[in-house]
Amino acid sequence: MPEIAPLPSTAGAAPGFPALTASARELYAACLRGGRPPRDAPPDVLDRLVALGLLVESKTEPDRLVPVDPKLAEARLGATWRTAALQLLEQAGDLSEALAPLIAEFQGNTTPVVEGDSVAYLQGKALISACVDDAVSYCTQELITAQPGGGRPANTLNAVRANVRAALSRGVSVRTLYQHTAWHAGPTREFVEEMTRLGAQVRTLDEFFERLIIVDRRTAFLPASADRNKAVMVREPAVVGFLADIFDRSWQRATEFTGQRTPERSVEITGQLRQMIVRGLIEGESDAVIAKRIGLSQRTYASHLARMKEELGVETRFQLGYQLARSGA
Repeated sequence: MPEIAPLPSTAGAAPGFPALTASARELYAACLRGGRPPRDAPPDVLDRLVALGLLVESKTEPDRLVPVDPKLAEARLGATWRTAALQLLEQAGDLSEALAPLIAEFQGNTTPVVEGDSVAYLQGKALISACVDDAVSYCTQELITAQPGGGRPANTLNAVRANVRAALSRGVSVRTLYQHTAWHAGPTREFVEEMTRLGAQVRTLDEFFERLIIVDRRTAFLPASADRNKAVMVREPAVVGFLADIFDRSWQRATEFTGQRTPERSVEITGQLRQMIVRGLIEGESDAVIAKRIGLSQRTYASHLARMKEELGVETRFQLGYQLARSGA
């Protein structure tokens, strides 16, 4: 006797519906006429009728299959599948509830980028980095970047090293602008020395500027939040051209930086930093604003301030600002 297939399980997934083929209908009709399946009945067709509930074991003869009223089979399978459907609906609701926090987290940290958009807002450092890396990988002519805040962390420099080297190897013109405080950052000096040997150009400026990346004068990236977790990707030619012009003007005023620090150049750079501090104090800016503007950490800025107080023989910041204004520094 053929093995009777069990009813489809209702656990985890909706059961499939075995198709009632022409051969299955013919075999079912033969079973009705003879009261049981013919001896030469194909096993696979028997299994199909059993799965549909149209053939069941006889209560009096367990080894015998007998036909069942299709209405009973319909009621049995219908109840089974309705139960399975309710279970799946409940599981779907549980899944939505379980994933809701992750969906909110994803939407809060990423923004889809539509190809062809002249302006795209990027949210999430991972997405920003991916978009920048992708743009730089296709750069063919010019890559210009402005990196404020003094020296960059070693791990950040290591992350961009491969992209910059690859761009230089393709003959791309690479120009980078730092603030003067980069002269005092060891990892940044080493990175700059390596890149300039490969053909990059680097300069430093004695004033604050915002972060900027421009690829082939076609795509620009700008920060859109203070925590650098949001950015704007611009492909509008007029805007990108305007940003590139601002960079070029700053570049003309900047000082060449190859990573090598001579005593004479160190004195010159330190003097320019001091003048920026003096200017900020006279204008009444806060220490935090001055430190950020010249790219110094609060600790390094405080040490500069302490030396200036000592040189002028004053004790307070107010006295220092007064003496500087009085002397016309």
